[in-house]
Amino acid sequence: MSLIPSERLAQARRLLFVSPLALGDFLYIKTFLAALKQQHPALEVDIWLDDNRNNQDSWRLSRSKIMQQWIAAEPAFSRSYGCSDSKAMQDRQVEAAKALDYDLVITHSGSKSEQFSALARRISPKGFIVTSLAKSKFGGLLDPWFFRHSDKTFKIDVAALGEQHHITDRYYQLLHRVAGLTLDKSAFMPSLTITPEVTETAKAWLSKTFHGQSQGRLYFLNHLSTNKKRDWHQSQLFELIARLTEQAPDSRFIVNSTPENFSALEQAIADEPKLANSQVAAFTVQDNFFELPAMIAAADMVITVETAIMHFATASQRPLIAMMRQKKPYWAPPETTSSKVLYASTGKGYVCDIGVDEVLATLAQMSGPQMPNTQISDDEKPAAHSQLSS
Repeated sequence: MSLIPSERLAQARRLLFVSPLALGDFLYIKTFLAALKQQHPALEVDIWLDDNRNNQDSWRLSRSKIMQQWIAAEPAFSRSYGCSDSKAMQDRQVEAAKALDYDLVITHSGSKSEQFSALARRISPKGFIVTSLAKSKFGGLLDPWFFRHSDKTFKIDVAALGEQHHITDRYYQLLHRVAGLTLDKSAFMPSLTITPEVTETAKAWLSKTFHGQSQGRLYFLNHLSTNKKRDWHQSQLFELIARLTEQAPDSRFIVNSTPENFSALEQAIADEPKLANSQVAAFTVQDNFFELPAMIAAADMVITVETAIMHFATASQRPLIAMMRQKKPYWAPPETTSSKVLYASTGKGYVCDIGVDEVLATLAQMSGPQMPNTQISDDEKPAAHSQLSS
């Protein structure tokens, strides 16, 4: 029996899902929210992305804008609410959402469960609210007080998932137990459609950037995240590029960047003597979120730290080396002959503790006889992978 009463769900007109989702989060959870919408066609499903920080940090505001572009392109969702840059802006968003009279609200957060429970009640004074929390304080004794704004609370039953579970198993358990969602496990992995227009934009960018140069293997590289513990050093990135160039001078390298870091990265690449003989270009999303997965789909090899990039590479079935901490293994991409995960097991356990030699050794193993030839011509990229699916 679901936490939301079946009769209440059947009568509901609007559901608001409140969670400070990152790109990887949304890639996976949208499958289950869309399935819930399919099982209840009359239900409008909206998403509240605001993380309750109310500051002007450029990275969170730009990510929020990208997320809203993506949500708008997904037919299952009616509207979204982005990150606020001030308390006044958040208050305006709350009032706009309140006017829609949400029947149901589900909040899902790691460290801010109490805040989102209270926020949900501000948005929906009469709605049915379920708060998903990572863990209870004080053994749960004070949960009735901390979550007094919610009708029900939910915690993931990790024991029921098994030791080798994936993040998709967690999201399914959430929506199954909260809203009664049923979905076959074969449908858990995500899909993402890239429009022909964005495909052409990616192909044009590649043609312009590497015009007239040797057209060797195309690497998509990403060394930064939103957490320094998950970052690879720029010096490590440049050493990797230089050594791969020594092995194959016609190799091409795309280095991903956020818009706010793009100029500095581009200058650093130009100033680095090690890269004088390398074909390297910095890349960032310019106008449309889908430029990012389109460029990933165009690559022959993706090497990235622990960000959404590794999930997009998995979804597009591109060869992948992902560098991760050991903290949350359920986020790891499935390992295959063409998809490998390197875990930081020395030093502080940060991603930068994974050395260039380890990446090169893994790449050499993947490039052996057991790995199928994945390189395709630029005329075929990324149209051949325009439908990203597992």
